Amino acid sequence: MTFENALKKIKTEFAKADASKLADMAVQVTMTDEDCGGTFYFKASNGELAVEGYDYRDNDAVIDIARKALMDILAGKTTLDAAIEKGVATAKGDFAKLDTLKDAIAPYKAPAKKAPAKKAPAKKAETKKVVPAKKAEPVKKAEVKVETKKAEPKKVEAKKAEAKPAVKTTKKA
Repeated sequence: MTFENALKKIKTEFAKADASKLADMAVQVTMTDEDCGGTFYFKASNGELAVEGYDYRDNDAVIDIARKALMDILAGKTTLDAAIEKGVATAKGDFAKLDTLKDAIAPYKAPAKKAPAKKAPAKKAETKKVVPAKKAEPVKKAEVKVETKKAEPKKVEAKKAEAKPAVKTTKKA
């Protein structure tokens, strides 16, 4: 984007500002972008605001800022203080006058925090009449006869080893 195109957009955004809330001041702004760097000023006087594309040496403050950060400030997405903290802008001069920008530009709206989900109101538990239970008849125990037998140990007979006949071998000479 060229400096001239950027300045047109900036003028359009500054036109939305409420100049009656600005202190009388002249501020020189230098955009630090490589593609659309350049210097302009804005001057607030008697409730009127002028924006022009050249240096203004007799100024109350000087701001060096990236074009996107300036557009975010003018749109109310951030503040000059926040841009300075992020390192995308620097400022020097009369900060009391610069602080009036907050009131004149679209009010900064911090990102909305999500509210905790509301719980649905608890339903009252229905009360039921408790009917006393009828007395149960006693349960008859089943008679089970268990016969036990003594286990007799098994007799294990050891097998006797059979004697093998001895075999004699003789060598023939």
